[in-house]
Amino acid sequence: MARTHVIEPTWNPGRFKFTAAHTTALSIQRTPKQDAKAAAGAFEAGGEQVYTEAMKRSKTNPKRVPAVLAGKNVTVLGAGKVGGAVASLLKHAGIRITAMTTRRGEPVSSTEARTGTPTTTDNAAAARAGDIVFVTTNDESIADVVDVVAAEGGFRPGQLVVHMSGALSLSALAPAQKEGALIGCIHPLQSFALVEGAQERMRGSVFGLTSGSPEAGTLLKALVEALGGSFVEVADEDKPLYHAAAVLASNYLVAIEDAAIRLLAQTGLDERTALRSLLPLARATLDNIESLGTTAALTGPIARGDHETVQSHLHALGRLSADELRLYRALGSCTLALAERRGDLDDETIAKLRESLREGS
Repeated sequence: MARTHVIEPTWNPGRFKFTAAHTTALSIQRTPKQDAKAAAGAFEAGGEQVYTEAMKRSKTNPKRVPAVLAGKNVTVLGAGKVGGAVASLLKHAGIRITAMTTRRGEPVSSTEARTGTPTTTDNAAAARAGDIVFVTTNDESIADVVDVVAAEGGFRPGQLVVHMSGALSLSALAPAQKEGALIGCIHPLQSFALVEGAQERMRGSVFGLTSGSPEAGTLLKALVEALGGSFVEVADEDKPLYHAAAVLASNYLVAIEDAAIRLLAQTGLDERTALRSLLPLARATLDNIESLGTTAALTGPIARGDHETVQSHLHALGRLSADELRLYRALGSCTLALAERRGDLDDETIAKLRESLREGS
């Protein structure tokens, strides 16, 4: 089994653990303070003009295009949240975006304004115009789009065809590979709930990089650099585990916070107040994990061996639906295992907690 590899950071804007290996990237963190605030907030506010003006005022020199990408034309099939962010960042890095596509009937993205590249619905024609082709449709459509483009002569030897799915293997790109194209995947470990802000969230992200060949790997690493990110290498056969980890860290975190909000609602708080009350706690917990690691960051009744408090939680949850009780017990068991690794609890306390958390106890 191939091991993942992490680039050691040489620059750390803000609180990112892994950052691009070169410090020449144009990034909002490196613009003058006033422009940085304007640019960082522009996408959240939907302020295209604010963003554009902030970037125009930036005194930072443009990013130097990695040598292996010099003169390359990029096309993006599926210029939605992720594809639009990719196109905008690469354009800002000095790489030419020659074509972008959307589904028929979709509204024209503001990406057109930022890249100066009009969108089309002809994926094959767009692919033919690119030396590097990003397929950034939704996961369910990637294989079908690649099949159609291959059948219509959109791929050729020497091209690089890239998808950005964390779950899909490189087999989704097999039709392109059969036409002689290089294939690979760069998946941003990031959450893109809205179009607004996707570009700023992508910059500084860690990408899971899976390459079909050493030559493809060289180009993929340069693309990550141009996007302002860093990478971990993920073997194709390890993609399911890699993606499961991402789901636990992001999607399931949302589900846990939702469960906590619903429990607070049982005390009489409205959902908005419950969310506002819990967010500082969640953010502080993530800060502690970043600073200390998971083992040292663990706090709470299980970490200190407070069996009576855990029992009171279980009693209160037993009056609600079985779902909340099962979730608490499952997460409590995981928390107890983490506390055991830390080594602060004696055997008797661990046994009491384990018995309380056992299903049916």
